[in-house]
Amino acid sequence: MGTYRGAAQRTLPNRLDPVRDCTLTGSSSAPQDSLCDDPILALADRSDEFEDAILDCFPSTGVVLAIESEQNQLALSACHLCIEHSRVVRTAFAIDAPSSACGVLRLQYEALLRASWLLFAATPAQIEKLGRELTPEAELAAKNLPTAGEMLSKVLAAAPAGLTAHLAEFNEYSRHALNSYVHSGIHPLRRVREGFPVEMAMNLIRISNGLMHMAYRMLANLMGSQRRMDKVTHLYKQFTDCCPMAPSGEASAKS
Repeated sequence: MGTYRGAAQRTLPNRLDPVRDCTLTGSSSAPQDSLCDDPILALADRSDEFEDAILDCFPSTGVVLAIESEQNQLALSACHLCIEHSRVVRTAFAIDAPSSACGVLRLQYEALLRASWLLFAATPAQIEKLGRELTPEAELAAKNLPTAGEMLSKVLAAAPAGLTAHLAEFNEYSRHALNSYVHSGIHPLRRVREGFPVEMAMNLIRISNGLMHMAYRMLANLMGSQRRMDKVTHLYKQFTDCCPMAPSGEASAKS
């Protein structure tokens, strides 16, 4: 079997800097010679700095699970998906592709939700289904797993409040509108015609950063180091300008 790019999920790779040659629709900044004046690009750069600071909390050798289990390995994979999506979200906003960014943000949320469900609510039988080798039979069996709504209900009842508050807020204020971007519904069709509000884009980048931060906190937890967990958890205090500080209805994807 061949080698696939991106398969080394135990490694936390360096970020790839987003493309810096376009501006978001509706931004007043001029390209190239004054990108630092563009609020979207400035926030994307600040978000990159936030992730770099988080990565400095982890060893260069990557993630070593404190307890090796199928459950933890699957949760690790879901966290990596969440982090990968966050990089795509801010890159998409930076290259003037806000509708694509919104669709990926919806995927990012579900990756974090999946990781949370795997850690706090999934049954051994459900974990076994997701841990199988990819075959038509395994794919068919995985279709019987809980929906996003069912996973959220289980997670809200079992996971720590610091995690569930963020998931519940996203579900209430952002998920439904972002579903429209996944399915090319009324939201993206209207935004293509009218433009995408810069302030909304900035709110969504901050929401994405919050989800990313939760994924890294989960990775620190999986590694079993209380010192690393505390360091990653409180790091946001140095980046309040690019993070949602606490669950609230202000940063949402509603029109």
